Amino acid sequence: MSTPPGDSSVLGRLAGFTIARAPWLIGGWLLFVVAVNVLVPQLETVVGRDSTPFVPTTAPSLRAVKAMDDTFGNGRSRSFIAVVVERDSGLTAADRAYVTRLAADLGRDSHVAWVQDLSEPQLRKALTSRDGKAMYFQVGVSGYTGAPTSVKQVDAVRDEAERGKPTGLDVAVTGSSATITDMVVQVEHSIIKITIVTLVLIAIILMVIYRSVVVTGFVLGVIGIALAAARGVTAFLGLHLFHVSTFTGSFLTGVVLGATTDYAIFMISRFHELRRAGVPAREAARTASAKVSAVIVGSAFTVALATVSLGLAHVGLFRTTGPPIAVSVVVALGISLTMTPPVIALLGERGLLEPRPRAAAGRWDRLGALVIARPGRVFAAGLLPLLVLAALFPLFKPSYDERRVQPGDTESNDGYALMDAHYPRNEALPDFVLITADHDLRNEHDLVTLEQAADAAAQVPGVGLVRGVTRPTGTTISQASLGHQAGVIGKRLARAGDKVAAGRKDTDRLVTGAGQLSSGATRLADGADAAATGAGQLLDGAEDLHRGLERLVVGTGQAGAGSADLRSGAAALADGLETAVSQTQVAVDGLGLAYDALATKSLTCGLDPACRAARAGIRQIYLAERDQLVPGLRAAAAGARQLASGAGDLGTGLARVRAGLEAAERGANRLTAGQRTMRTSLGQLASGTGQVAAAGDLVEHGTGQLADSVDRLGTGLDTAASYLRRAAKATSDDPDSGGFYLPPSALDDPRFALSSGAYLSRDGRVARLIVLGDTNAFGHEAAARIGTIADTVRHSLRGTALEHSIVTTTGMAATNADIAELSQSDFRLVAGVALLAVFLVLLFLIRSLVAATALLASVVLSYAATMGLSVLVWQILIGTPIEWTVGCIAFVLLVAVGADYNLLLIKRVHEESPDGSRAGVARAVSLTGGVITAAGVIFAGSMFAMMSGSVTTLVQLGFTVGVGLLLDTFVVRTMVVPAFAALVGPRLWWPARATSQP
Repeated sequence: MSTPPGDSSVLGRLAGFTIARAPWLIGGWLLFVVAVNVLVPQLETVVGRDSTPFVPTTAPSLRAVKAMDDTFGNGRSRSFIAVVVERDSGLTAADRAYVTRLAADLGRDSHVAWVQDLSEPQLRKALTSRDGKAMYFQVGVSGYTGAPTSVKQVDAVRDEAERGKPTGLDVAVTGSSATITDMVVQVEHSIIKITIVTLVLIAIILMVIYRSVVVTGFVLGVIGIALAAARGVTAFLGLHLFHVSTFTGSFLTGVVLGATTDYAIFMISRFHELRRAGVPAREAARTASAKVSAVIVGSAFTVALATVSLGLAHVGLFRTTGPPIAVSVVVALGISLTMTPPVIALLGERGLLEPRPRAAAGRWDRLGALVIARPGRVFAAGLLPLLVLAALFPLFKPSYDERRVQPGDTESNDGYALMDAHYPRNEALPDFVLITADHDLRNEHDLVTLEQAADAAAQVPGVGLVRGVTRPTGTTISQASLGHQAGVIGKRLARAGDKVAAGRKDTDRLVTGAGQLSSGATRLADGADAAATGAGQLLDGAEDLHRGLERLVVGTGQAGAGSADLRSGAAALADGLETAVSQTQVAVDGLGLAYDALATKSLTCGLDPACRAARAGIRQIYLAERDQLVPGLRAAAAGARQLASGAGDLGTGLARVRAGLEAAERGANRLTAGQRTMRTSLGQLASGTGQVAAAGDLVEHGTGQLADSVDRLGTGLDTAASYLRRAAKATSDDPDSGGFYLPPSALDDPRFALSSGAYLSRDGRVARLIVLGDTNAFGHEAAARIGTIADTVRHSLRGTALEHSIVTTTGMAATNADIAELSQSDFRLVAGVALLAVFLVLLFLIRSLVAATALLASVVLSYAATMGLSVLVWQILIGTPIEWTVGCIAFVLLVAVGADYNLLLIKRVHEESPDGSRAGVARAVSLTGGVITAAGVIFAGSMFAMMSGSVTTLVQLGFTVGVGLLLDTFVVRTMVVPAFAALVGPRLWWPARATSQP
């Protein structure tokens, strides 16, 4: 086969130009490689300066991190880590001094944005484990989790922690940022190892295929120069154009080595084919470059366009991986088109790249013959296993656990183990719930609502502990429990009942005295009536005047003395009753205050059956005392006071009677006037003694009511006290069941102020709940639970003053939830863009809608089968979840690289079978089988080299892409695509018209 030397195509002219100026181009590329690696900082240095986070700053969890630090920190922290120390025998004074000193030193470190203040003794006590063996504190850094800048900051904290560490004290820096840092460090340490393993594998495969040291050296030299140039260009653009990350270097290495090797093999294989056909070495190099360059350009553009689509993603790892790979592939393309052909020409002219003789009828000839003989069976035999494996793809469940992808003995994992041994699970990986209101929350009403929100969050399945302003240690403040308050009221009521019982004897004496007073008053009234009757008889009988006057004088003297005693006793009684009224009124007012507090001041008493029943009992007692006991006592006091007043008028009258009688004795002429006066006075006496009797009855009735009311008061107090004590006892083991009430005065307590600083913002408008889950904080359960927690808290705020508050969440679980959502949307976006880009490239180069569609469908099916195989191996057989980044990156690489091999095959099919003849398809399979196999195996080997790394992400990605390339090589490109071409015949080139082979 020969090619006209006057090939005027663009790629033909380019090949002739490069070969004619071979020394200049080779020297120019070498000089360029040296320049970009000397004048531009190394890629690792550029990566270290980048601040791109794993998750975009627009993600809800990262916005909440910033808001939380602005509210509770100093506004400069974007991620947090924990420093934990432990001594098995218990922390010593030297250990505690070291921790205090370390916190102070870190506060002055430029790499640290914030350090938890350990100057408060109560806070140090709270951060020390109950067994006294461990202590921890938090540190904030300005770099976002996963950003290279945060890696430097975490390393700086670790270096500081090592200085002056007491002997025997275990110290670890852990937390989400520390976890990502350890993973990044493991990846960095793996890059050199992966590069060496890749080069060794490529060298071994080349030696097996070509059995030539020169060919092997030639390919290794080209890919070495390409890798050095790609790293330098990527570093330069990483400073000025796009972002890079630690994963950039590892992925770039694998793709550049594999792609450049493929391009070199494409050219060297075509060169060997031409040399076997007798074409001179220089012309063979030019022709091979002209023929293969179109495939190489198409291949490079499919990879570049597919990977650059990752730049559209939101997730930082995708965004910092795709564009650098695209640029690196373009650099590799430039070297392959302008440096590889001149090197082949120079070596070929010296006889150093001569091919081995081709076997007369090799295995690829036999396979080509089988394909055209039984295309349906071959197509089914290749398609069936792909469909079976693809059926397992829906079982793919990505893992977001960055702890599991790294070795178990990294410092962050050691730190988690230390924390879990001495603190509640996930103490270093809490979830945060922020409740942002439009007013100050530091009042009893909103504190009750916050307690309800915390209690609701604690009820969510999978939540182990919730801390907040109303429960700083994870349990409700005991003094704020209505169960506790009911117990206090019960005790006080019991003491009041005891005092009432103690005064019961005085009440009995009062009742007895009132009865005696009533009896005496009745007898006095009877005597007054008899005196009035006697006065009438005096008027009718003068004979008895002297004797009657003597009796009246004596009687009036006795009556005067009796009236004086009665007045004195009634006055004393009135005083005693008024004192009783005053003392009883105090008790009534106290009960009124207690009832008013429960009825109007407590927001939750009406919701609590125990509190509601106690409140009703107190109300019944209060109304009985107010409406019966106190009015009765007042009536009795009024009666006694009236008696005292009446007794005074009676004494005056009796004195006047006595004076009249004495005057009657002195003069008869005054007898009639004296008798009238006596009769009038005796009428007054009868009226006064009637008043005495009525008042005595009133006193007796009032004191009887007093006795009954005192009995009811004592019984009621005992009943209420007993009930409240039982209610308090019933709620003692569960303070939350008794409701919650925290008076405003408690907010001024220094202890409350200390704890509230961690849970309430300085302006009181933002409350924070710290939630500790009892499952893996990096797991699917935690990521799903954080949404449930947020919804539960929002629901608990309904119908309260905080109903319209903003509820946000952050923490590892919230971040993973954001990553899950963003990575899935990124995959849909990247897959759509990549497929469209690949399809357009295929359509442009092949000019056939049928062929382009069929080839695109084949790479999609190959990807689905590859992921199904990966699910079978990792998830089902090994039992290890597949890392979330594998699916998206594997898709881009497999679609792009698979399209390369498709393109190489289909272009050769078009050359050999432009009319759609099956014989041409067989020739294309025979001529490209070895090339595609060699390229596929080498590229797969470069991917498998990633499995030598210590991070599961690299291991799984290398395995997945590697086996995918092997499926492409040995099934799709060898069986499915050629069999399909043989089946459809000329229709493969539609809408172009099939042409006859010359």
